[in-house]
Amino acid sequence: MCTYFKNLTGKTINQFLTDYRMEKAMQLLKDKRNPITDISAKVGYSNSNYFSKSFKKYTGVTPSKYREELTNEKTAKQTDSDL
Repeated sequence: MCTYFKNLTGKTINQFLTDYRMEKAMQLLKDKRNPITDISAKVGYSNSNYFSKSFKKYTGVTPSKYREELTNEKTAKQTDSDL
């Protein structure tokens, strides 16, 4: 079954699941009303510290830094459109 899944998707089940969880987390981080601890639970991590560590390994930045960068990009786009 695992071999079939990998042949079908090009990823192991664990890789596929991690990719899905991290992509979903990146979507949820766009909304500042979602606390990072809630996001970690929503994407299947019972330990928010482990989620943060996994997120950093996946993206290169912590969830809070990722959210900060999103906010900075949004602010820069708004400033550019005001010109």
